This record gives sequence, structure tokens and C-alpha cells, in this order.
Amino acid sequence: MSVIQPEPGDKVLWIRFSAFGDVLQAAAAAYRFKMKYPGVRLTFLTKPDYAGILRIQPYVDDLLFWDIKKRPLDFFRAVRQIRAAGFKWLFSLHRGGGAALVALCSGIPQRFGYNRELQFCYKTTHWEGLHLLGVDFMKRDTAAVFAAPEDKDRARAMLSGLPGKKLFAVIGASRPQKFWPVQHWIEFLPHLLSEGWGIVLSGHGEAEARTAREIEEALQNPAVRNLVGQTPFPLMAAVAEACTAAAGSDTGPLHLAALAGTPTLGFFGVTDACRMNFRMPWFREVRVSCPDAGCHNYACPKDCLADITPERAAAAFRDFAESNFGGSANDIGRARK
Repeated sequence: MSVIQPEPGDKVLWIRFSAFGDVLQAAAAAYRFKMKYPGVRLTFLTKPDYAGILRIQPYVDDLLFWDIKKRPLDFFRAVRQIRAAGFKWLFSLHRGGGAALVALCSGIPQRFGYNRELQFCYKTTHWEGLHLLGVDFMKRDTAAVFAAPEDKDRARAMLSGLPGKKLFAVIGASRPQKFWPVQHWIEFLPHLLSEGWGIVLSGHGEAEARTAREIEEALQNPAVRNLVGQTPFPLMAAVAEACTAAAGSDTGPLHLAALAGTPTLGFFGVTDACRMNFRMPWFREVRVSCPDAGCHNYACPKDCLADITPERAAAAFRDFAESNFGGSANDIGRARK
């Protein structure tokens, strides 16, 4: 199958509604597309929640919004906007039926995406279409999420007073099966504190705020900085970029840190790191020993991430730091510049 090539000035609609990490990965794919076709005008259709972080990305030219769960009837408004905009290309990285129906009703001639029941809405899959266009949309060899200068200044101010080596600690998770136990964090982080690291607790939501308070109270260390709930996504990107390294389980802020170019250590059990597009050369995975690791079975009763003990995590972090920074604070500073 062959496709025509995008031309300078062509309007491209890029679709991903949720979740945070998946939206960031879809943005990274859009970045690869714009690297190949810099003359196109790319509009990202997503939920309003992600407006802030997407608006500051240099490869996103415009935004359209549809809150697909809270305001389903806004489908008709979104379709009217899309049809009026004169798009020539549509790439949906969202597999849900709503995205497929948008494609079907859009009037866009070149439509690419995937839905098992509604594949007729697309010309072919997005991965086949992008492959034919010469876009390696899954490549992650450069940073693909960027922070605004003003947020970088705010991040530096928020992190002032911490040691030169700083860990962006992703302490929450979107699902219980991806949550690394809080007691593991409490036993893991002292290994880093004893080696001169500062700890930046990151996340959002009341559950993660409780986790952060429990860690703070247990550690009682001025080198621990609790920023949970204080960093909207654009500022969180700047904080992650300002940190030396990141660690945590498979959730949005871990995607954010890795895509911002921060060396990242991920704890994985129910999901698979490569399948979730953690393909960066600065990423390392700690994987549970369960033979069903990567099963994506969120109904599984096993607390599989508990299998990654604090001692195992600490040993993996030392190896990770050695391979990324060579061990010394000076080497770390040079590696992150």
C-alpha cells in the first residue's frame, strides 16, 4: 500500500484523549512526525486536562478539545470544528470508539488509526501509515517533552537548598497494581540520602499527598522536598528536567521525566516497559520476578510490585547511576547539561 506525502502547509490532526502518560507518548510520536515533516501544521485533539503541557510543546501548533467522558455530546461540536478546519491528515493514537467516530465523521481524506470493531473508519492503521511515510514514531532517542523558560526558573527556585544530586521520586500510580508500597519507599530512600542525594516527592491527588506525608514523617530529613500537588503538568516537566534522575512505577509523571530526558529507573510488574514506549537510552527497568510480568491483567490479586524490595531497588539504582553518571557528583552534573 502506498500513501501520498504530506506537503508544507498541510493540516494534520493528531488524536489522543488519555491517560497522561499515553498523551505524552502520543506527543513524542507527534514530535517524530514533525521532525520528518516540519512544514505541516499539527493540531492535537485531546482532553482539556492536558492543555497546559501540550500548548508549550514547540511541535504542537494548535489544540482542540473534547472531554470524551464528562461531555460526550461535545462530539458534535468537535466534529464541526474539525470539518471547518480543512485537515488533510488524521492520525489517531487513541484506540477507543470515540476517536474512530471522529475520524469517520471528520471529512479528512487521509485517516490512520486503529480500532478492532471500527477499523473501517480509517484508511489503515496509524503504525502502518506512519511507517509508509518514513516516520519512526516509536523512536525515543531524544528528549520530546519540553518545559517553558518561566517554569524552569520556578523549578530552580522550588529545588533551591537541596543537594546537587536530586531524585524525582514518582511515588504514586494510576492503578493499585502499579503502586510500589509506601514502606518500600521509606526503606529505599535512605540509601540515596546517605549517598548525598536530595529527594523530590512528585505527584498529584489526595492519595499521593497522603503517601508523601507518610514518607516525610518517616524520614524527617531536610533533603526531602514534598512537591505533591504543587506542580501543574508544565511546572512538573521543569522540575523533572531539573532533577538528576527519576525513579518510580509506570505512571504519567514517570513518562514525563523520561520524555524530558531525565535518566529514569522504572519499577515494572503488570505492564511492560518497552511496550509502554520506555525506549530511551537513558531508561532502565527493574522488573518483578513474576512469570506473568507484563500481563496487563489489572484484575490480578497479586501485589507483584512488592516483589521489588528496597534493597533490590537500591542496588539497581547504584548500577543505574554508575552507568549514567559515572558515580561522582561532577560527572552527574556534566551528564545533565
